[in-house]
Amino acid sequence: MRHPNVFFTAADVERYRERLKTDPAARSRYEALTQKAEEHLSAPCASWEEANASDTQGANFGILHWQANDWCVSLGLKYLAEGDLRCAEKLKGLIEHFIAFPRWYSVSYATRKPVPWHSDLYSTAAALAMGRIYDLIYDTLTPEERDELARGIFEKGVLPAFSDWVLHKNRVHAVDSMGHNWWAACIGEAAVALLAIRDHLPQEQGDDLLTSADRALAAFLTYPGNRLFNKFRNYDEGGLFYESASYGAYATGSVLRYLWCSERCRGVNETIRAALPAGFCDAQMQFAYPRSGNADKPFAFLNFGDCSFENDIDLVIKGAVQTGLATSAARALAATLKTDIWEELAGFDFSRCEGSLDDLPKTVFFPAGYAISRSSWEPDATVFAVKSGFCWNHSHNDAGAFSIFYKGKPFIIDSGSSGTYDHPLYHAYYCQSAAHNVLTVGGRGSREEELYRGTKFPGAIIDRFVGRDLVFAQADATGPMAHLCSRMYRNFFWIENRLLVIVDDVYCHNDDTVQFNLHYNGTYRQEPDAVFFEYEDRRARLRWHGESETPTEKTGHPEHEPDGEQTYLSFCSGETKRTHTLIHTLELDPDAHPASFTRLTGENASGLLICDGETERELWFNHQADGHVMHDNSNNVLGGFETDAYLLLITRGKQKNEARALAVCCSYLRRDGEVYLGEFCKTTAEIALPSSL
Repeated sequence: MRHPNVFFTAADVERYRERLKTDPAARSRYEALTQKAEEHLSAPCASWEEANASDTQGANFGILHWQANDWCVSLGLKYLAEGDLRCAEKLKGLIEHFIAFPRWYSVSYATRKPVPWHSDLYSTAAALAMGRIYDLIYDTLTPEERDELARGIFEKGVLPAFSDWVLHKNRVHAVDSMGHNWWAACIGEAAVALLAIRDHLPQEQGDDLLTSADRALAAFLTYPGNRLFNKFRNYDEGGLFYESASYGAYATGSVLRYLWCSERCRGVNETIRAALPAGFCDAQMQFAYPRSGNADKPFAFLNFGDCSFENDIDLVIKGAVQTGLATSAARALAATLKTDIWEELAGFDFSRCEGSLDDLPKTVFFPAGYAISRSSWEPDATVFAVKSGFCWNHSHNDAGAFSIFYKGKPFIIDSGSSGTYDHPLYHAYYCQSAAHNVLTVGGRGSREEELYRGTKFPGAIIDRFVGRDLVFAQADATGPMAHLCSRMYRNFFWIENRLLVIVDDVYCHNDDTVQFNLHYNGTYRQEPDAVFFEYEDRRARLRWHGESETPTEKTGHPEHEPDGEQTYLSFCSGETKRTHTLIHTLELDPDAHPASFTRLTGENASGLLICDGETERELWFNHQADGHVMHDNSNNVLGGFETDAYLLLITRGKQKNEARALAVCCSYLRRDGEVYLGEFCKTTAEIALPSSL
């Protein structure tokens, strides 16, 4: 078998050499990438003592793949382009040096109870990096050296990963225990390394291992969840990986990288292709946030869980393009990405991708517990997002949390990304309710243990509606708070992409208070019955309506700055009782678009009248529909309508002479003998009304 063949071929290298002779831009890029080659030729390899510096998880074994990748670019490229054998010799020495190490993983894994581990993200990344080097310097090696290096990479990086993750005779992991991004990355990286060295293994062994890897990755892609172990399915029906943007991209992207390399070496991989979840590409794209003012990185990403606003999803987008699975939206993002040297050698130039975001819906709801609505797909749009789902690993205790991205930046923020897992505040603060815009009961949030045990009763988005000027999302956060309450429903009305109305419905196990927690960028000032927020040219006003509330400053921590402090606000309900109905409004640019609010009360009902320009909105909450009624329906009169609706939003346009009602969880709506909605089972629907009503 002729090498290189995993990421590019010898023919690709010849074309690249010719291009360097005629293309000044390519030559300039080549020189920039290889400028450290001479320095690396005389640099020492990382020592065992450096790698094994501590017995913490991972220790410092990441230094193996960091150095291997760094040298592979400078020295490997120089060898490929110029045939400089000094570079190939240095790279051979690097592999020889690292395969002489006793292991490529921390002693904390070797001594793990009840069974030791022999691989992790660092060891498989090292195998991948050294497999790439082996592939490109193959022709400079003697048959004996090829066997020696291939055996070393196999024994130190590939076989330990297959033994821990894939081979039933030795396997210690299951998708249920490690089925987050590690499963895809560890197996995918080790399998790509195996592709590079497989012709120095018995053919049957190599084929069997790769077939096993295919099946293990397919099991990851199709994992249905496990009720006993509180595990959600990895990909929901919309193709979304539950760990959100960057971790989902790392997982799916690792699979696609293996798919691409596998098909280059072995032909079409039907096992992986058949298992890939439908819609995964655009599901990832729904977390993209186009922005202006950053030519190098025109896309940021909605940052739930451990994800950061500045993370990327490059691996999955490039993998989708390389494997022919990219959608138009993915190609539009790919066109903004830089092509690395190995992609360039293989013939890719992502800047030539053509695509558009126009076909993506502006509002989506994912079964994994996400709702996202944006004003447009133009840069710096306004985006409102809710998460109410599953907690485990990189997915936090944040059921019912919401964020607003405005004018190119996060404004009402999720502060849950610490940037490091070793800091004590990672688990104590960033992963917990306190770091998110959620409700707490008596100052207590979800149980901390759910990060490790998973959520037995996860949150969910249980109802939704999309109209021409509003989006409604109903988040059930009760499950993760079931130790404190039997109802916690957060009803979000996102109106005209600038007014948020939140109706929170809480029933505590005991008399208690409820807190509405809000994290923000910028500063705030207190006003009567309101708080005004300001962040550069962004402004918002939060008001509370109904129960007396007291805003209190709390000390949190900024994203990626666990040693820093950042204030957030907690609005505590005034009364200690079991039943709470909280109504809050949040206006963007409130001075430019002023609205007035009037509290409404009725028999077993409460609500809010919102006058906004030429539009009047009457919102009612039916206290008869709060779950306490048995046998009798939740019959009531709301705003002059006979109805059993849980929530009723009546919109009247003064100039357009129109009226309509959004009835939430409703079987009938009638007035003066006229029936406007009649269903035997409750539904959520918008109904046109006579303008006279």
